[in-house]
Amino acid sequence: MSDKREDYISWDEYFMAVAKLAGMRSKDPNSQVGCCIVSADNKILSMGYNGFPRGCSDDSFPWARENP
Repeated sequence: MSDKREDYISWDEYFMAVAKLAGMRSKDPNSQVGCCIVSADNKILSMGYNGFPRGCSDDSFPWARENP
């Protein structure tokens, strides 16, 4: 008899969790968006989140949203 787990998450669930975690790096208080680009053989090719380009300061950005 094998003691191998049977209740592990699927690859899709895993990669969605990675994208959600990446999105938590966003400084935007209104939307935290993450992504995870994956190959056909389940290797992460790239990941990221919404934010300013590298080298650009976000210190003076007006983060509050205006009501229409």
